[in-house]
Amino acid sequence: MKHKNKDGISLNYTSDDIHTRLVKEVILEALDILEEGRHYDCKEFLKENFDIVEVEDFMGDIKNG
Repeated sequence: MKHKNKDGISLNYTSDDIHTRLVKEVILEALDILEEGRHYDCKEFLKENFDIVEVEDFMGDIKNG
């Protein structure tokens, strides 16, 4: 299931540029952390790597939409 925002826009990471490769690398590392059962560590890892203060800060539109 591909996520779309309220405007119907979804991510597209099909190119092979450095940004795309780095984002995929971070996501794969997060999945490895999750597979180890370290959910809190995964959340903190993603927050740090994507400069997110609180996940909830960016979920308001989804919860209230």
